[in-house]
Amino acid sequence: MVANIQTMDPQKFQLTFRANIKKRSDTLIEIFLALYFLVGLLLATYYDTWLIAIVVGGLCLAAYFITKKLLPNSTVHHYVSSAALGVFMAQFIYQMHGMFEMHFFAFVGSALMITYQNWKAQIPVAVVVVVHHAVFGLLQYQQFESNLPNTIFFTQLNYMSLETFIIHGILASVIFFICGLWAFEMDKRSNETIENTKNILTVAQANDNVARNLEYAILLSEGELNETIRFNDGDLMGEALSKIQKKLA
Repeated sequence: MVANIQTMDPQKFQLTFRANIKKRSDTLIEIFLALYFLVGLLLATYYDTWLIAIVVGGLCLAAYFITKKLLPNSTVHHYVSSAALGVFMAQFIYQMHGMFEMHFFAFVGSALMITYQNWKAQIPVAVVVVVHHAVFGLLQYQQFESNLPNTIFFTQLNYMSLETFIIHGILASVIFFICGLWAFEMDKRSNETIENTKNILTVAQANDNVARNLEYAILLSEGELNETIRFNDGDLMGEALSKIQKKLA
């Protein structure tokens, strides 16, 4: 274990640490995106909305996986998955003809985005939710005012009042803010873990250099000049011992 610490590259540790977070997060998001698609198929059995479930849900999955495939080293697919979760919420609301409980899928999506430890990943799902609610709420209200049959499924009521819409929006914003704050704090803790571990690795490697150089010094004092003195970049003592060995030889 000590040898592993002494030979571990601090920069490589940082990259590996972040890569593991990204990998675990991607796996979790992909599982839930698949589950969301299956939920859409299940909901399609209520009002025969198979076309919506397959086309919209399929496009959400395709957008995520294509983006991840084309840009594997970027974080673009984080934002695509965030937007996709918002679109799934809109899809579910439409499929269930405005059932209020379907709105809660927006908060599930927001909570899932925390795993990326990137507060900016909250923005796409929040934008999709706000735009969807504003547009569909207005369209449903206009249909009600015009005495037209309801084809815009946003709420099970005739329309959502302005007061209800404002309260709904404020509460949603609070949840998005809290989830973004959690993601920010988790990222901060990860950075602290990385820096602390890098410091520990640096100290461990410095101690290893001291022990190795002491061993070389003892060999030189005993007249052993055949031992190859190896030293890391920046190890001034090891470099000095190597020069002494060459002069003695």
